[in-house]
Amino acid sequence: MKKFLSLALVLTAAPAGAVPWHSFGPRAMGMGGAHVALAQGPTASYWNPAGLGQLYNESGVEFPIGARAEFTGTVLEAAKDLEEIRKACTAGNAAICTQARATDALNRLNNTGNGIMADIGGGLDLKIKRVVVFVNNLTYAGGTPYADLSTAGCAVAGSATCLSAANNNSRINLRGINATEIGVGYGREVFETGLVLGANLKGIIGKTGFQSIRVADEDVKVDKFNDTARSSFAPAVDVGMLWDMRETFPSLPGRPRLGLVGRNINSPEFKNPDSARLAGERDKFPLHGQARAGLALSPFKFWHLAMDMDLTNNLTPVDGFKSRYLSAGTEVNIFNRPWLNIPLRAGLQKNLSDTASGLSYTGGFGFNFVRVHVDVAGMVSGRSTSVQSETKTEKVPNNFGAAARIAVLFGGADEGSREGIRPSRPAPKPIKIKEPEPVEEEAAPAPEPVKAPAKTPAKGPTKGSKKKS
Repeated sequence: MKKFLSLALVLTAAPAGAVPWHSFGPRAMGMGGAHVALAQGPTASYWNPAGLGQLYNESGVEFPIGARAEFTGTVLEAAKDLEEIRKACTAGNAAICTQARATDALNRLNNTGNGIMADIGGGLDLKIKRVVVFVNNLTYAGGTPYADLSTAGCAVAGSATCLSAANNNSRINLRGINATEIGVGYGREVFETGLVLGANLKGIIGKTGFQSIRVADEDVKVDKFNDTARSSFAPAVDVGMLWDMRETFPSLPGRPRLGLVGRNINSPEFKNPDSARLAGERDKFPLHGQARAGLALSPFKFWHLAMDMDLTNNLTPVDGFKSRYLSAGTEVNIFNRPWLNIPLRAGLQKNLSDTASGLSYTGGFGFNFVRVHVDVAGMVSGRSTSVQSETKTEKVPNNFGAAARIAVLFGGADEGSREGIRPSRPAPKPIKIKEPEPVEEEAAPAPEPVKAPAKTPAKGPTKGSKKKS
């Protein structure tokens, strides 16, 4: 049993076919892994590059880091029973040291989908306006057990050969990839419709590793995993869409947003080491394309709701185990002032591809003072497996994880719908209509004065005339 726990720790430190969706950053993890429709700021380059071009957005620099581990199937239970049977045979306990018990435990260890899986993410993301430059490191690793059903020596109590290295060749195959993404992303709104499109162009340096370890070996080492690792390079493309419906319909309440993202849509592949190919692995380790959709609502400016679902049934480094996460979460901002905010987050996550998996519960909080943001988050499975040690029995959750970030961000104030001034565009200048200059009319010539007719003198008696009597 200790060997399996040691291998679980090894996987988280080893350089990490296909991979699950990683909950990158504490805000996303705290909300159950739902972030496609809420993507903004520098880490929008991972969650949805369309978020880079939103009307109300954040610029700045961000340093996120996180990790998650999972025990899939019945691997812990089977490993616990095998260790108990081996010890019982050595101690001479005939009640437990039987071939039937050993065969049953080996069969359960060999179940499809059994394994140990871990994914780790961290990065440096710098965003200015609609453009982001990022260096993100994502590590995925998995261990798949292969049981040798031989039970020689398990029929006799007191035998030291039951499930020993001499009589049983059960092993666990470790495989993984450490992918360093270096790229640039850009997003832009289509006119003023509220529909934003975005994309990332990136180069990935993939370091793949492989090692087959016998479970019965007393001294478990993973030196060959690192020694035989192989690096190669491949380009990759991410695309995204985000529709802020309020910008299309200003009277719509709750600010609904719909997001869609495709990561590694060209399915880049990386060369496997020779040790993997000799063990029957494929020549290349693929990062298959992934698609995810998300919906977000903001009933108030201090309260956000989000839900995501994988549209692809993603393979993992554990043979036969697939992941298709359904995530939901909420965030409530306490104080919610420009200079001080304390966001509280909670969420749920369920793997739809694994009917036996239970719900995972997530939570987190942040402290945002002026432009400095510090956030932490954690997650744990609602289901656990009893692990028996020499002195006591403890319960180990089937999956668990944690994340944190520190960031310096500015901008992103939501002033409402486009009815106000859009901060990404200057206010339109009023159009001045030039009035025509008045035309001076020529003065009409003054009418000429009418000359009065000359008066004719009255005729009087002429000189020398006589007055009639």
